[in-house]
Amino acid sequence: MSPTQPLAVPAIETHPIPPAIAEEIDTFEAEAMRLLSGDASSDLFKPFRLQYGIYGQRQAGVQMVRIKIPFGGISANQLRRVAELADRYATGVGHVTTRQDIQMHFVELKDVPTIMRGLAEVGLTTREACANTVRNVTACHLAGVCRGEVFDVTPYAKTVAYHLLRNPLNQSLPRKFKIAFSGCAHDCALTPIHDIGLLAVKRADGDIGFRMVAGGGLGSAPRVAQLLREFTPMDELIPSIEAVIKVFDTLGNRKNRNKARMKFVIDKLGFEEFKRRWEAAYVSMGHALPRHEPIRLLQHQDEPPALIMPLRNGAAHGNGNGNGIQRGQETPFEMWKRTNVITQKQDGYVTAAIKLFMGDITAEQMLAVAGLAERYSNGNLRTTINQNIVIRWIPEQQIENLYGDLAAQGLADPGAELVEDIIACPGTDTCGLGITSSKGLARALAEVFPAGRVPADLAGVDVKISGCHNSCAQHHISTIGLHGVGKRIGEHTLPMYELHLGGKVHGAAKIGQMTVKLPAKAVSAAITHLIDVYRRDRKPGESMPAFIDRVGKHALKDELIPYTIVPSYEDDPTFYYDWEGEEPFILEDLGPGECAGGALEMIENGILEADQELYQAKLLVENHQYSVSVNKSYRAVLAAAKALLVTEGLEPSTDAETFIEFDSRIAQKGVVPAKYRALSKIVGDLGPKETTEESAREKMLFAKGFVDACRVATDQMGKDLKLSAVKTEPPPTAPAPVETKPAAPAPTGAPVYDLRGVACPMNYVKTKLKLEMMDAGEKLEVWLDAGEPIKNVPMSLKNDGHKVLVQEALEADAAHYRVLVEKVGE
Repeated sequence: MSPTQPLAVPAIETHPIPPAIAEEIDTFEAEAMRLLSGDASSDLFKPFRLQYGIYGQRQAGVQMVRIKIPFGGISANQLRRVAELADRYATGVGHVTTRQDIQMHFVELKDVPTIMRGLAEVGLTTREACANTVRNVTACHLAGVCRGEVFDVTPYAKTVAYHLLRNPLNQSLPRKFKIAFSGCAHDCALTPIHDIGLLAVKRADGDIGFRMVAGGGLGSAPRVAQLLREFTPMDELIPSIEAVIKVFDTLGNRKNRNKARMKFVIDKLGFEEFKRRWEAAYVSMGHALPRHEPIRLLQHQDEPPALIMPLRNGAAHGNGNGNGIQRGQETPFEMWKRTNVITQKQDGYVTAAIKLFMGDITAEQMLAVAGLAERYSNGNLRTTINQNIVIRWIPEQQIENLYGDLAAQGLADPGAELVEDIIACPGTDTCGLGITSSKGLARALAEVFPAGRVPADLAGVDVKISGCHNSCAQHHISTIGLHGVGKRIGEHTLPMYELHLGGKVHGAAKIGQMTVKLPAKAVSAAITHLIDVYRRDRKPGESMPAFIDRVGKHALKDELIPYTIVPSYEDDPTFYYDWEGEEPFILEDLGPGECAGGALEMIENGILEADQELYQAKLLVENHQYSVSVNKSYRAVLAAAKALLVTEGLEPSTDAETFIEFDSRIAQKGVVPAKYRALSKIVGDLGPKETTEESAREKMLFAKGFVDACRVATDQMGKDLKLSAVKTEPPPTAPAPVETKPAAPAPTGAPVYDLRGVACPMNYVKTKLKLEMMDAGEKLEVWLDAGEPIKNVPMSLKNDGHKVLVQEALEADAAHYRVLVEKVGE
């Protein structure tokens, strides 16, 4: 599909496709042809397609093909075949992912079987790169050459990957399952965020094995993995992994996709009970019992080329982190060598990282890299989880020649694997789940972090951008993480990003804290200010990650509030365009069932509005506008109170009603400290009667305390929208919505909850609260408007695990609907 003439590809060494794999591809082709001819359902074809590593794109009629690259190991011969296929059937570009896979986009379905056969001829596959299976097994790209590794994890990663490929044990798991191997304490493969993480260790007696953690994951509910085995002997490695998969397969939630990952199994059971179940599964799986024999490893041939004159390791080589280097007037080669070249543990050899901007590499560049890997090394390459490619085993004296050849191909950018090497998922470029243009923002941030010229004080910082909450770019574990959301203001929507700060994996793993929500066009300025604050307030020798940990989320949020303010469309329409967007931003219909997410967003937006009002109150006091400042403090209290009332399904229409409902439904439950009870009496005092600086500051301090208390309550709240109560005294009885019996159609016998005229997501919140007061097995008939309410609420109730028994129109014109719901117990 490349518009230019096909590339001249050197001869590729191929092998006959094994009969079982050939039959597998024939089966896929037959089903694809049935779909294209209209003889098969797309709904039925979708899970089948995903099992084979083929994703639908947001663009109709084309596919994304994901090639599985275990541990990132790919040969020059294989890379040439990928280049050939990308040029002929895709866009002429390959995309390296954060799981070390390579993706091709905009492939027509009719061409997918041909691509599969072309890959199989060189030992590659797309099988199980997607779907509810064990995904690509990742490993550190320096495994085998790292100076700090305990041992080379490559053969173990390869053995596990191919043992599980097409394994009946994991063909239909509740959800995807991810495994990673790291060879040293630096943990380049990020084991704490995986379903199973394996870290190389060596005991005092000299035996080697793996420290095994389980239950990690990112997405909308990030978790850090917990320790399952301090030491896993090699002969028990595969049985231990199989037993974890078995527990997950048995106990994983198959009803609710949003609660299906293994981390939710552990949440439900508790880790000790999960561990007990794992031990029982280990014993029950007869084929998995340890036989105390050495593990049968699949070897990866990676012998070095001969050195003309072996050299000693020296400190003159780049170390991949740019720390402590006197840069002065560096030449482009010296800058690249400092940031992209790593000295190996083997004397005389180095590894060079090829920085791919957001993981993209053209077919022509792939051919060039394949040739260079053979010319300067042994023909082997590795993809990295930071979306780059490395060539290992380069004789030290050849590195400048390699640089010249890379520069000729546009592949000699400095800064590989450093802060300027920003990680971004495809976002709205191709992904059907993408909300924002993560790649567009990454290109904008390149001005904040110029390649090879980022000051040394930002060593150890990383930036990751996901186009939605699913965290494909792993934004939760970066120093500066961003994920895309949308926000409606009046008749327009704008792209925004949630900013997560302080995430890390090295040392004690930590999920970054969501700090503030920023308009996409303000992100660059906000991050620039964040760096300025770090340089202004840091302690001597303090790194930026350490600074973020010390200062904390709330202080940094106060600094960033000015960047959250959104101008109206009339004042500045550019805010309503995504980065590199040519049309105003819109939220694509990503499917129903997002009511709970909408309610959470209403709560978050309410707290953000309160913070913005407080920020303005502070500025007004400093400018001696005391009366207006008091009004802003009042508005902050009002916004925070309204935010918490969302959990009760309420949207009060007046200020007085807001304060009365807050007192009866929130404050009296002890959700906030007792001093914030009877809020209507207290906030009457926030009127602009006294306008001295002292009184304005006192009222601002009260408002800030109240907003902080509301924030603490929401921080402790889960997606069930339940607020934690310090006291258990019952709140005063609140007015209940009117319940009636329907006249027509035929009554169901269940009580009726009339929510006609109530918009999303409040209709869902009200229904959810009503069901919480009922016993399992009881039924509730809910009346909803046509459009978004009937589209979203039933699906959200199903996602909560309830049964929707009836869904039908109330009137002939279908302006309103009724839904009969049966409550399902926990």
